[in-house]
Amino acid sequence: MPATPLTYDEVRRAVQRQGNLPRIPLFWHKFYNQGTLDKYGDALQQLSAEVVDDCVSLHYVAPGNYHAPEGCPEDYRWAIEPEPPGWAERGITSRLVVSSTDLIDAFIDQLPDPSADRYFEAVRVATAATPGRYRVGWDFFCLFERAWFLFGMENILAEMALNPARIKRLLWAFTEYHKRVATGYADAGAHAYFTSDDLGTQVTTIFSPALFRSLFKPCYAELARHCHDLGLSFWLHCCGAATDLMDDFIDMGVDVLHPVQPHAMDQAGIAATYAGRLTFLAGIDVQYLLPAGSEQDVVRGTRKLVDTFDREAGGCLLAASNGIMPETPLGNIRAWLKTAEAYGAEKRRSYG
Repeated sequence: MPATPLTYDEVRRAVQRQGNLPRIPLFWHKFYNQGTLDKYGDALQQLSAEVVDDCVSLHYVAPGNYHAPEGCPEDYRWAIEPEPPGWAERGITSRLVVSSTDLIDAFIDQLPDPSADRYFEAVRVATAATPGRYRVGWDFFCLFERAWFLFGMENILAEMALNPARIKRLLWAFTEYHKRVATGYADAGAHAYFTSDDLGTQVTTIFSPALFRSLFKPCYAELARHCHDLGLSFWLHCCGAATDLMDDFIDMGVDVLHPVQPHAMDQAGIAATYAGRLTFLAGIDVQYLLPAGSEQDVVRGTRKLVDTFDREAGGCLLAASNGIMPETPLGNIRAWLKTAEAYGAEKRRSYG
């Protein structure tokens, strides 16, 4: 049987670094690639059922790309142009939903509105079914990710360099959109707002920290401020080498950062420098350790992750750093999940 899920107050104390925790919270630790789910089927489902989930995931109805989700108004979509032939078969970086950055202002004029109660109906149902639990509202693809996914990576990077005033209008429009989502989550009973922007490659940021501070940081600071005013903690997923942005994340108001990517970032150095100022949804290595290590390697790596990030006051939750891929042996997934749960409790007991 899995452990009893932590209460809202216990997870809140971990997030706010207030100590007195029975174990380290587990969240997004069962982040499986679809191929992994297909490969292991019922065996993986059974394993997952044996390990606790300490946060409840909430999902609103987001706009469609070219077509509104079923039951939603026709204009609840990102596209402002007809769907081109073969769009769905294209690679993600060439699958443009808006054909040109010259259409940014027209796009802003037709931006979908996520405020309607109907988009949060499932959130309210989940909230009612989970009293006393810590609930996290998901709203991934925030600013840079949303921009390049809709307009294309190359087009957005060129726009950032050549037309910063226009890209700022787009980013502020996205900020207002996400503020409405955060409001919907708060009204429906969420405790945290979780969004994403992958800003790094394996070795450095995708663009300069100076450009981040000019274009993105003010928008993120406003979104985080809005969340805090609503009583929501602000969680950010950021893959890649984001070390040069750590101080900016704190200035912006990030409460919880995921994943501090292994190999791209120095986890021990980040933990030593920023513990006490930031809480980490610390990610286990899914690139090398889980797929290629032995089960004992995974046990040692999981314990090291806990020892690196957890402090007596808290400030640590445990997760996969990204999707657990189908090359990962089932025994390694078991070693990760079981050790995270058991050693997370043992570590907390060691503080007395």
